Amino acid sequence: MIKKVLIPFVLVIAILSGLYTLKTITSEPVVMSDKAPAIGKKTAPKVYTNKIYTYQASDLKPECVLGSPMACAVEYAIKCTLNPDFADCRDSKLPKFIFMSDESLKRPTQMSFKIAKIKPINDDLVEIHTDSSCDGNWFGLCQGRIIYVLVPSNDSWRVKDIYAIEI
Repeated sequence: MIKKVLIPFVLVIAILSGLYTLKTITSEPVVMSDKAPAIGKKTAPKVYTNKIYTYQASDLKPECVLGSPMACAVEYAIKCTLNPDFADCRDSKLPKFIFMSDESLKRPTQMSFKIAKIKPINDDLVEIHTDSSCDGNWFGLCQGRIIYVLVPSNDSWRVKDIYAIEI
């Protein structure tokens, strides 16, 4: 009876050990880096605490006054959400759902946001957490904690994805 249990047990252990060894030999190690993001110079972070930025679809200006390429990327995404025909929005590489046109989506005409946290993921990926409000629904991506995922684009940043979380 012991042989019937012991032999399969040893075979299972041998197979699992072989698979683990194969995995560790063929996989590359993960190297954590402390270097600064590839885009931008290392400067003191701009403080955005308790500053609320509000935009109206009828009164959008092309210039960004936020003073940070990352914050300006978020602002540009918001302006394109309010008006997809604003200043080259359709030619940008923003998420495609921003340009959907359907009345049931309830595109907002006014949006406000406050930067809550800037979270670097790696050298070429940053998340900006915002506390936002709007006068529409828009996939649920303008009320509450909205996260903008930024990637480098030429000498600046662009919004690659937008999602919401509950806090």
